[in-house]
Amino acid sequence: PSKDGSFSWPREAAAKATQLRRIADEDAKFRMLLRGYNSEGKPSREPIMRKIVDAMDLTGRWYRGLIVNVESDAKSSGHNGSNGREDADAPKDASFRENTHVRIHFNDHHENHEEWIEVKSDRLAVAGRFTSNAYLASDTDGDAATETKSILPGSKKKDSNDSMSNDLSSHNAVCLFPSYGACGLINLGNTCYANSGWQCLSYMPLLRFYLLSGQYKISGDINRDNPLGTGGKILEEFADLMRVMWSGKFGARAPQRFRSVLTKCRPRYSGANQQDVPELLTDILDMLHEDANRVKKKPYVEALEDKFIEKTDLQRIGQEAWRRYLRRNRSVITDLCMGQLFNLVTCPECNHSSKNFDPFNVLSLPLPTVDEVIFRCLVVRRATTLNCPNTLLQVGGSSKRRPKSLNQLSPPSKELIFEEYAIPTSRLADLGDLKMKLQQLSGIPAKRLRLCKKEEIETGIGEKHSMTCLYTKVACLPDKEGPLLRLVNHTSSDDASSPTIATVVAFEATLQPRPETENSLHSNDKHAAETDNASTDDDTSSDTSSTQTTAGDDTDADWKFIEKMGEECLNVFGDENECVTFDTNPVPLAKYVSHYLWPKEAKDFVVGLRVDAIDRRNNWYPGSVVDLVEEETEEGGETVTKVKVHFDNFSAKWDEVYAIGNSRIRPLYSHATPRAKPTEFVVHHRSMEHKTKKFFLFGQSFYLQCHNEWSTARAGAHILAQASRFLELSHFKKSENGKKLTSVERKIAEKERDEARKTIAIIIEALIQSDKRYIVAAVESGKQARQSGRQPHFD
Repeated sequence: PSKDGSFSWPREAAAKATQLRRIADEDAKFRMLLRGYNSEGKPSREPIMRKIVDAMDLTGRWYRGLIVNVESDAKSSGHNGSNGREDADAPKDASFRENTHVRIHFNDHHENHEEWIEVKSDRLAVAGRFTSNAYLASDTDGDAATETKSILPGSKKKDSNDSMSNDLSSHNAVCLFPSYGACGLINLGNTCYANSGWQCLSYMPLLRFYLLSGQYKISGDINRDNPLGTGGKILEEFADLMRVMWSGKFGARAPQRFRSVLTKCRPRYSGANQQDVPELLTDILDMLHEDANRVKKKPYVEALEDKFIEKTDLQRIGQEAWRRYLRRNRSVITDLCMGQLFNLVTCPECNHSSKNFDPFNVLSLPLPTVDEVIFRCLVVRRATTLNCPNTLLQVGGSSKRRPKSLNQLSPPSKELIFEEYAIPTSRLADLGDLKMKLQQLSGIPAKRLRLCKKEEIETGIGEKHSMTCLYTKVACLPDKEGPLLRLVNHTSSDDASSPTIATVVAFEATLQPRPETENSLHSNDKHAAETDNASTDDDTSSDTSSTQTTAGDDTDADWKFIEKMGEECLNVFGDENECVTFDTNPVPLAKYVSHYLWPKEAKDFVVGLRVDAIDRRNNWYPGSVVDLVEEETEEGGETVTKVKVHFDNFSAKWDEVYAIGNSRIRPLYSHATPRAKPTEFVVHHRSMEHKTKKFFLFGQSFYLQCHNEWSTARAGAHILAQASRFLELSHFKKSENGKKLTSVERKIAEKERDEARKTIAIIIEALIQSDKRYIVAAVESGKQARQSGRQPHFD
């Protein structure tokens, strides 16, 4: 039922109901017509003689049949049995005689198969209901499209009914149960290989038509005197087997007769041993060919002369070899199933080559024998002072060091940026298997590898081999189970025995955390134990009427721990190793700053402050204050300041507005858990075409990770440091347009690249130091405010 209470039919149920109603109406009309009535219940003038129907014989099989005679009974018209009541459907005409029985001639290739069947019996049905006639040219109403000249078998009297009978045996009617051609072959011991071969031959349309139609008899193709054949036995028996399989009468059949004849002609198939199917097919086709060979007396045919082969082109040699072969071999198999193989044999000593064409009837195609896939993996390491010394060693004013010659380095090496490996794996290898093999080869932990598939796109800008003519797009492969081969772009060799080659790019994670000291590890364990043993109820107890808030109502132990961890992190943040060797986790600093800058009054909240807030489902999430909202209370008309918080990684529609005086908003990470997974994105190289003034992407794009609590300045420094990998390679031989550089041009290009590296190093240093000065200033402002008891003010 639908929402408004009405009943609606599903599409499948409605279609099924319509079909059943149509069948019922068709059956009712058919029964009335057999009795001699039309659809209105009146005597019908439509004759039922020569009408084609479906009929079941006494064995329970359905055949296409023809009504050849009708029996009527006057007693059945006008009264219904002995009760004396008049039948409503009976006609008033006293001369009308209702049909009670019909004589059916069955089309089952037997001459005198006829039976009387009562018109009310379920053994009669509409033509086509239980049988199918692929070659029937008549309409469903029973009118024959062609008049045959022959009389029905068994007819002795040519009366008005029988003279109009049609011979249905010419229509090749077949049964739908089983459907046409769907006949299985029963296994006779260990003959499954033979059954599959015979089924393949039976589904060759032209060969099947040749055998089923008996054309080999009509055209006289049977060659019983051929000493290379079987005297026509295999041809005739295989034709009989095909007729059984395609008669439509059997769902499965045991090919005992054909196998018996085959084993007499080829004794090696008489046992129960498993044989090769191509061998069997070759033998069967050879025997069929010799039994149907139209060349009764084979003439002697000389082989091609060597001089003719040396002077003639290959195509002409093949035509002449085939012409000479047909002089001794002409059959339906030659027309349908035979070809030539070209053989070239060269002597290793005299280098003489022999060309020859050999006929074949079965061509074996090789299947892949190598079940391995070779992954061509390009490993891209993160930028460090080891592989990018020309840029990153200049950060902080350090002296510049030239890298070692690339010829002296071999993978795996931390001084290389790009490494390429060829890794053979199974076709069913998944992402984890490939990562573990890369870990063993490169030394990079598997959890720090990000596998991607790449697609090279021509930009159409610049000349061939230039830097801007190609753009390499990467897409991350999902971490899910299943074969990795179906997820990546791969190419297969023409040689079936050659393995498939797939290309993968593996990016090393760009974040390198600082190693924790023993003091920090001991402090973390101690604080965790104190937190577990503490029994506080800060989350539920708060004074909602007060406008005063503390730094999240933290305990002294919590605050001391936050202060200690923040100081330790601040001491190392921004040193000479920052961004070039290690990447400091900013979570302790973010908590440190948020607690120091936490306002004491509602009016002192500032936009941009990082906070924890609880949503409508009572779940804590980190976020930022994005707006201050002033609302008037309904009671006294006083103005109350509220804050609007935007949650991290959520859209703006989930933003919440909070009153300051409750416990639903707290300092950062006092209740929420920091997100362990860093933010990840793809970085592209972009340039502008001077003529069109339009931007375009070029070069190798790459994956990069950033900590969630990083400022824009710190994230920008990290991006520039990782992008410096593409400025590191020296000794250029070609310019951007692909032309070869002279020694002077190479010096100029190297000088320009040195200036770019120096500029990037200066920008990285400036971004890191500015970010550190911001954090130090925020912490100092908070400390002074706490000491003086005033509200911390920091912009």
